[in-house]
Amino acid sequence: MKKQKIVFIGGLTNGKIVLDYLLSNIHVDVPLILTYPKNHKIPRYSELNAPNHKVTFKYHLDGDAILDEISLIEPDFIFVAGWSNMLSAELLAIPKSGTIGFHPSKLPNDRGRSVLAWQIEDGYRETALSMFYYNNLPDCGDIIAQERIRIEYNDYIEDVLCKVDQATYNLMKAYFPLLRRATAPRRQQDINEGNFRRLRTDKDSMLNWDTNVEVIYNKIRAISRPYPGAIGAIGGVSYRIWRAIPCNAPSKLENANAGHHYIDNSQPIVKCRDGCIKILDYETL
Repeated sequence: MKKQKIVFIGGLTNGKIVLDYLLSNIHVDVPLILTYPKNHKIPRYSELNAPNHKVTFKYHLDGDAILDEISLIEPDFIFVAGWSNMLSAELLAIPKSGTIGFHPSKLPNDRGRSVLAWQIEDGYRETALSMFYYNNLPDCGDIIAQERIRIEYNDYIEDVLCKVDQATYNLMKAYFPLLRRATAPRRQQDINEGNFRRLRTDKDSMLNWDTNVEVIYNKIRAISRPYPGAIGAIGGVSYRIWRAIPCNAPSKLENANAGHHYIDNSQPIVKCRDGCIKILDYETL
């Protein structure tokens, strides 16, 4: 079988896992990589040890900006990972065998944006990484495979992202050979099933102490590093809160109202609606 030409679009650590897998595969040629611009908040790819590939890098947020270049390559596949921008129907029509992407949910559930943060905040104990074909609707294409991902009670977003990275590698290793041979499974999604998540905003980072402890704890875990962090006011001062743990109420807070706090060895303990939470890692805004 001749080498297959693949265009890669993406960023972030899971994108790097997909790209490294493709570049190390002797059956693949990766002539073009589209990644984030230099001034973008997400790190771009710039230098790769890929002696077997004559790679051209393009730094742009819009795939249509290099539509003609991708068309000239006539790729067998486009692979997308770590990329949040939509791809046009014109771009998706170019690869002979389709455009392959990844989404951190058990599709058709939780299509859309910021899904891992929403899942952790909502108390999910399990999610999945879905490998699927792109179509003209976000996260609605045919499913190739899904790998289950456990979300432990003490997992923060960084822990879950690491699990997504491992699942990305596992799916590439298991299913890319089948994609090359056109024998990979393909299961159509029902557009009427599942749900869509919206992009989170700064308002979604705000803590309300007059809420149950578990709700507050989950929100802190959901948007801790490398995400923006939860914001809460303690004693009239706003803090960015990275880590916390539910705890028993000290005697000084047993009958206090939500929002009152007590300092224990430089770590604030804050009264919530149904208990207390100890702030372990925080910084003043």
